[in-house]
Amino acid sequence: MSEAPKRTPLVEIEHLSKTFPGQRALADVSFQVGHEEIHALVGENGSGKSTLIKVLSGFHEPDPGSAVRIDGEPLAEGSAADSRRHGLRFVHQDLGLIGELSAVENVGLASGYSTGAAGRIAWAEQRRLTRQLLSRIGVEFDVDRPVAELRAVERSALAIARALDDSHGEISLLVLDEPSAALPPAECEALFRVVREVVAKDVSVLYVSHRLDEILNLAGRVTVLRDGAYQGTFPTATMDRGRLAELIVGSQVEEVGQAPRISAGGTPVLSVRGLRCDPLAGVDFDVAPGEVLGIAGLSGSGREVLAAAVCGAVPATMELTLEGQAWTGEMDPLRAERLGLALVLPNRHPDAAIPNFTIGENITLGRLPEFSRGLRLRKRREREAAMEWIRRLDVRPADPDKLYGLLSGGNQQKVLLAKWFGIDPRVVFMDDPTSGVDIGARHAIYDVIRDHAKTGAGFVVCSSDIEDFVGVCDRVVALVEGRVAEELRGEQVRESEVLRAISGSTVAA
Repeated sequence: MSEAPKRTPLVEIEHLSKTFPGQRALADVSFQVGHEEIHALVGENGSGKSTLIKVLSGFHEPDPGSAVRIDGEPLAEGSAADSRRHGLRFVHQDLGLIGELSAVENVGLASGYSTGAAGRIAWAEQRRLTRQLLSRIGVEFDVDRPVAELRAVERSALAIARALDDSHGEISLLVLDEPSAALPPAECEALFRVVREVVAKDVSVLYVSHRLDEILNLAGRVTVLRDGAYQGTFPTATMDRGRLAELIVGSQVEEVGQAPRISAGGTPVLSVRGLRCDPLAGVDFDVAPGEVLGIAGLSGSGREVLAAAVCGAVPATMELTLEGQAWTGEMDPLRAERLGLALVLPNRHPDAAIPNFTIGENITLGRLPEFSRGLRLRKRREREAAMEWIRRLDVRPADPDKLYGLLSGGNQQKVLLAKWFGIDPRVVFMDDPTSGVDIGARHAIYDVIRDHAKTGAGFVVCSSDIEDFVGVCDRVVALVEGRVAEELRGEQVRESEVLRAISGSTVAA
């Protein structure tokens, strides 16, 4: 009996290289993605992952000698139309959704609206099509709600469902770029169910993520890039977290363990009482000098708005005492800064920094009066101040004239820290400090936080990533439904305990 013919791989990448002026982003990369496969692509920021994805999408044209085939057919170089014709679809970390519009409207904008008599939009048919797209991946929610009001996992599911609209051609490969970066742990499993549903529809998935545990649990194989070079493709069944991290970084990486704990005592540097803003319903907490306090909670618990509320970025009321200075009522950003509070946003947040400004300009932006003489900016002093923080935080490249927007996520986060450390805040609030950064940058950010805490500054880390609490926090306050449910100290700060605390249904009185 003759053997069945071997099926051609869905995606064949051979000798793929891409050179930009002064930089080779990809160097002779070759690997394959099979049919109905979840194939992970990993590497540090700057390893070439984004460049490879942009070649597949037709945004970049590869160097001569490169070849990409989809189901045995050559993919035209630098052609977005040919990429789409071959059934390649892409969902980026920025989902490309318009928050003020509904799911129905977002799908219509991407795929075209159903029309009826006189060319008017057939809304009933458009709703039916939207629900049908969602049902294909096992998801159901109110398609008329503004997207901004949906849960994070629902927004991700909508972006995936929209990408899988096959009304204009069959879909073969879905590329997901950091789909879980903004998701709390409880919602990640729902995303994984969606991904598995996609594969069950005979669509392969190229899955890009910095979260190594989910790579090992979700993907069948993983391809590793480092500095633009191919390090190999491995069955995840033969890998563990330590080995995968070593391949990504190029050297042995110490696993994130429990941070050295300090015992908070004495007079707090910061006390907050009765913090109220939707959905926070009267939250109390203290921060000791040199302490790193974690704020944990599921989506909707209030964890997402706490830092912004205390620092005046969203309307909130509270009683606040900072090193003896008392404030009651609603905070505003200018008053918060004068009191000694700093709000460090995630590097991908649109208000975090100015991408078209240089590293140096972003670092000194909040301190310009220090470098001014009348209306004249003393550029030399400004540059020296920026270089001091670039060296202290090991920002790479160590070039104050490099554009912020061209940095990796980890280095962008260091620049944001340098910006606020320069004004000598007494308490630093950090919102998702390691979102979208690779494993090496994560360790570096933890080291920066610990080192600066030794100066006596307090830190409040609000994060959707439980690893942040284990890796850097001395104490964790768990929020449930806008209230403090539990407080974890010392050895209690473990992943299992944090998960249990934020998932609890009972709230402390």
